[in-house]
Amino acid sequence: MKIAFLSFYSGLVDRGVEVATQALAQGLAKKFSTTVFQSGKRVVPNVTIVILPVTVSKKLDSSPHFLKSVYVDYFSLKILIFTLKWLPYFFREQYDVVIPTNGGWQVVICRLACWILGKQLIVQGNAGIGRDDRWQMLWQPNRFIAISPAGFEWAKHYYSPAKISFIPYGVDVAAISRAKVHAVDLKKPIALCVAAFLPYKRLELLIYAMKEVPEASLLLIGHGPLEQKLRDLGAQLLPGRFMLVTNVSHEQLLGYYKCARVFSLPSKESEAFGIVYIEALAANLPIVATNDENRRYLVNGAGILVNPEIISDYSDALKKVLYTDFDNQPRIQAAKFSWSEIVKQYTLVLNELNQGRV
Repeated sequence: MKIAFLSFYSGLVDRGVEVATQALAQGLAKKFSTTVFQSGKRVVPNVTIVILPVTVSKKLDSSPHFLKSVYVDYFSLKILIFTLKWLPYFFREQYDVVIPTNGGWQVVICRLACWILGKQLIVQGNAGIGRDDRWQMLWQPNRFIAISPAGFEWAKHYYSPAKISFIPYGVDVAAISRAKVHAVDLKKPIALCVAAFLPYKRLELLIYAMKEVPEASLLLIGHGPLEQKLRDLGAQLLPGRFMLVTNVSHEQLLGYYKCARVFSLPSKESEAFGIVYIEALAANLPIVATNDENRRYLVNGAGILVNPEIISDYSDALKKVLYTDFDNQPRIQAAKFSWSEIVKQYTLVLNELNQGRV
């Protein structure tokens, strides 16, 4: 069986989708012919990589919301060009299964191409509950992979339950265990947050809460349009105990987990999954996060869940976790999400689709 992943941002950034695509492709490559098509130049071992270069002159997209809503914003159009470049490879190699990861017009082109050649299309709920994943299901993939419990239940209202599977992202526990501690010039204990600097992550709530935890420092890692706002807020409210770091590769990030005492991310319930939660758990960090269905599934007792909009509750939870011995409970919880188990679940889906075609 020949599998093609389309991941525009792979080789450029290391967000959850790109990290998951790399790990999943590496795992599936042990049994199937697996190719990752990407626009970035950075490659990964043990996977066939095809680079489809697309010139990108912007780091951030300032396109109006209405353009994004119809997928004609700057990056959606770049992804469209990338996907059109992929088509000759598809018709020449005739991949049996196509897994586009970027939504928008990419899923439309892949759907039409798969219909023409009678191939299988798998899409993942990477965008989370909302319009983008409804758009993906509109194009009738052979299988929609929900990556969270809430996303799985939500998808049933928009697509045939028989064509929906729930398979979460995974984590490489061994790689995190091997990582060396990254030295950080901050007073300990350290609370760590890794996230895109976007409104739905609600990172300002974490800064407000940490103001009430004077004995600890906050290390914020990521990138995004709210970077300067967060820098200014952190410097104002947490003088001498705040650090914001950008341009961190995924390999480097593993060492940062080792320098912290607690991990916290107060995202809204609409967040698709949050691979950083299970990476933090794999580093044996307890979690303080939003009390919703997805976080209850991920954390499962290895931390405290709160309504982060109530700053007093949020700060109290951070204080409690800082001084609670969770033993190995976080790492034990992370082991449930090993990539080897996730790859097995994808293999079952792939075999089901292959048998269905026959």
